[in-house]
Amino acid sequence: MATRRSTSDENNASIANISRTRRAQLVAEFEGELGIDYKARAAAAEAERRWQVRKTFIVWTVALIFFTIALQKLWIMGKDVDQPFSDMDPIDNLFGEE
Repeated sequence: MATRRSTSDENNASIANISRTRRAQLVAEFEGELGIDYKARAAAAEAERRWQVRKTFIVWTVALIFFTIALQKLWIMGKDVDQPFSDMDPIDNLFGEE
């Protein structure tokens, strides 16, 4: 004979098998009953994501500008030198001899 499962297992299994769409609908209904405007919350979340993208773009743009300026300064400094690294003598600098 077949054994019957307990009803709590059936309830847990049925909750786990609810589709994402239906679960989202249930959450929206529940939030509506509580007076939470899910559309406003979704709009605020989207605005936050857009602001995050803008901040990231601004930070990377400023970083690239500084990097470009640094490269230009190094290029100008390199043009002023007759022979690269001619002013450095690691043996003399290591022992402190001038």
